[in-house]
Amino acid sequence: MNYFFKLSGFSLSTLLLIGATLVAAQQHPKLSIHNVSKEAEENITNHLALQDENCDISERRARTLVGAADEKIEEALRAIGYYQASWQKELTFQDKCWQLRLDVELGDPIIITHVQIEVLGQAQQDPIFIQLLKNAPLKTGNKLNHGEYDAFKHTLQKLALQHGYPEGRYLKQQLGVNIEHLSADIQLSFNSGPRYAFGPIFYEQSYFDESFLTRYQSFSTGQPFDANLVGQFQQALINSRYFKNVSVAQLPPDRDKLEIPLQARLTPVAKHATSLGLGIATDTGPRASLSYMNNRVNRAGHSYGADIELSQIKSAINADYQIPLAQPNQEQIKFKTGWEDVNTDNADNETWSLGISHTTVTSHNWIQTLDLSYQVESFSVAEDHETTQLLIPGISWHRSHANNLAYPTSGWRIHASMRGSAEQLGSDISFLQLSTSTKYILSLGKGRLLGRLEADATMVNQFAQLPASLRFFAGGDNSVRGYDYRELGPTNSDNQVIGGKHLLAGSLEFDYPLFDKYGIALFYDAGNAFDNSQFTLKRSVGFGGRWRSPIGPIRLDFAFPLGDEQSFRLHLSMGPDL
Repeated sequence: MNYFFKLSGFSLSTLLLIGATLVAAQQHPKLSIHNVSKEAEENITNHLALQDENCDISERRARTLVGAADEKIEEALRAIGYYQASWQKELTFQDKCWQLRLDVELGDPIIITHVQIEVLGQAQQDPIFIQLLKNAPLKTGNKLNHGEYDAFKHTLQKLALQHGYPEGRYLKQQLGVNIEHLSADIQLSFNSGPRYAFGPIFYEQSYFDESFLTRYQSFSTGQPFDANLVGQFQQALINSRYFKNVSVAQLPPDRDKLEIPLQARLTPVAKHATSLGLGIATDTGPRASLSYMNNRVNRAGHSYGADIELSQIKSAINADYQIPLAQPNQEQIKFKTGWEDVNTDNADNETWSLGISHTTVTSHNWIQTLDLSYQVESFSVAEDHETTQLLIPGISWHRSHANNLAYPTSGWRIHASMRGSAEQLGSDISFLQLSTSTKYILSLGKGRLLGRLEADATMVNQFAQLPASLRFFAGGDNSVRGYDYRELGPTNSDNQVIGGKHLLAGSLEFDYPLFDKYGIALFYDAGNAFDNSQFTLKRSVGFGGRWRSPIGPIRLDFAFPLGDEQSFRLHLSMGPDL
């Protein structure tokens, strides 16, 4: 037993000694610089690089480093235009480390007194180069800065390569410094040569027609070359989701044809993809989903998919066939069909649908969808039992932005739609429905403020024949918490909820991270479905827990209705914040 304690004591002492040695080895000497600008201080510090030295070096080594510092200090100050600076060095050893103090007299800087920069060749008339020369930092009267001089030369050369001037070269690069007169003379002459055009694209793939892949281009063969357009082309291929690896590279210029050819190496994603999803929410109970996708039906980029959703409240089967159009990432047509069965405490409906939609991305990044669907719905709501056939044209707009898709601390989402039907077009009833919803996330200290608002309105004369899927109800995980799913809305003479023509609901929530991926939230919800301007606004408050799980955000809320006799309700929900 004594042997054990002795061994343990020895091991602990050894560990402490090693730890102390490591801490000492990680300490660095202190450098203090006086009487200089922040720019000069940073440049001297970077050139001396004392942060790479340790405290435990010998005094002789430290004095050798300080003795060799003059050349580095001079280089650091000349780089920012000070050619007549002087300094005093003081090396001290204290607090188990050594320190270097510099007292610097910068003197007057070198001033640029003459600048001549010319661009020859085709780039002489190129607006991009004209703008570059206009904004050049190398101007008469400015303090000389060698970094700015070198950076400008590099920028000019790089711009030439990016915009199709591979023959560009400097005819003259001259920086003259007169220390006596504290002046600098800059002369640069750059000959761009001819501007090259886009050449042919050589694809390394065998899955799609080249005529389809060229639709992702924002340029054409023979157009003046621009490397930015090459980057856009590569990103468009990545966004297509047809490929798991995309590489678009420039090939050596063809000096006879004055062209720059490209090579695109494309590795496709798997042709078939399936996914299984499991979840739970108080609105629907346990739920499961299964989806299948054929990512490339043919060489023209067609695809199709199907998915099945099962839960206690809602079951659905949907399938669609997608055809990309002229701009595949921004325009497509989708043929779709589906079946849905929804059973709640106050409404049951079974819907069969068949439709077509045309989706485009507008110039302001709005996703616009034109939709035409034919649906047959059998439903029961209180005493209303109907089967309706409707031909429903519609249009919707959607746009969203988030700084982080997994956990946005700032972002927003806007959705608006309009749909309707007319008896003159063969529908059983006529109606017009407008819907809008928005959600906003704002960073507030370490927490987030989340606001949500939804407003819907319906114009219809035969409300009893309006299908349950087109009526509005409130209450539930994503509506007014504290109430059951679709519990709120207008009632009939027997106090049975039958749904409303209109809906207004909103929420204000603050969540705060406690540690790692866990947090807490406080919220206030309000809203209801209604038929006219006279309606009761249902309200609730509550608190909850948040977990950023590997499968997405999970929320557990305790909601307390205000002004009603019923007690609190527990809500469990999953899904993205936007």
